[in-house]
Amino acid sequence: MSALLAIVGFVFGAAIGSFLNVVFYRVPRHESIVSPGSACPNCETPIAARDNIPIVSWLLLRGKCRTCGEPISGRYPLVELAAGFVGSAVFLAAAVALS
Repeated sequence: MSALLAIVGFVFGAAIGSFLNVVFYRVPRHESIVSPGSACPNCETPIAARDNIPIVSWLLLRGKCRTCGEPISGRYPLVELAAGFVGSAVFLAAAVALS
């Protein structure tokens, strides 16, 4: 059961990490964090849903934009990974506290 909680916590955490990446990129530029959707900073092509899966999409695309081939910073999956591990830890700690 704890493995399942760790996985669920990781998925939630990685999703939060993906949103944090949006915040980190847009807030300093005084851009909305809601709209428009994410796009490649180089070619400005909107990022398709299939290319917006935390960590997995970056790995499948080998860290490059599907359209223009420009590199995508490794910071994005690192933030998602870190948030995923924090999410796992929080879910597991909550399970221990509630048992």
